[in-house]
Amino acid sequence: MPRPEFQAPPDVFYNESEVPKYTTSSRIIEIQSRISERALELLVVPNDGVPKLLLDIGCGSGLSGETLMEHGHH
Repeated sequence: MPRPEFQAPPDVFYNESEVPKYTTSSRIIEIQSRISERALELLVVPNDGVPKLLLDIGCGSGLSGETLMEHGHH
């Protein structure tokens, strides 16, 4: 299956009607959570109970930021 970004402009896929579907999809939420947790592992962020200030520079729904906050970071 061809990648969506090669089929049409981005506004076709992430317009006002598609964004809510993306942010409420349990599959997408699980994937974003796993990716964010893996990023914490790769960054070797210590799990010492001290919140770290992390910059999430994504341009998305905030799903990754939610996972970071669930792990006690800001």
